[in-house]
Amino acid sequence: MQTYRYTSLLRALLLCLPLLFGGCSSDDDVLDIFTGKTWKLSYISAEGNHKWIDLWGDNAEAYQNSMKLLAAEGNFILSFSGSETADAVAGTFNGQGVKVKLNGTWRAHASGRKLSLALQNAGSESEVLARAFLSGLQNAFRYGGDSENLFIYYQEGQVTRFMGFKPIK
Repeated sequence: MQTYRYTSLLRALLLCLPLLFGGCSSDDDVLDIFTGKTWKLSYISAEGNHKWIDLWGDNAEAYQNSMKLLAAEGNFILSFSGSETADAVAGTFNGQGVKVKLNGTWRAHASGRKLSLALQNAGSESEVLARAFLSGLQNAFRYGGDSENLFIYYQEGQVTRFMGFKPIK
């Protein structure tokens, strides 16, 4: 009788394994990554590096000004809303640089982590970090991360850079 129970249990487990692993996917949950939170810029770096790029040269005052603006509530933020389509996730986004309110549409493909952002009437920024933020959004081509870290990659000349974001809690 005990052998029968173990055999039945083993059969049940073997029948369930395809269901457990069949539902798994190596693709990102793009909706979970982008939507349901407000993202705040944490740094801008070159691909393969995780420290600030030098946007300021030797200008310590400009650097301090950028860091104050970055720390201010409501600056350098993005929020995405969207839904799944047949081959991607797409929707709208809004945000704030320093002076410029941002809005537009976005589309991301889990396969290849492709990202496109189309800003509408973005305007311009005069502050150095705000200009870099806006340029990164205008030239975005790929994303990375998860629900706790978002990376938006963009091309600047021959260099691939990225902006790192954390969700505001």
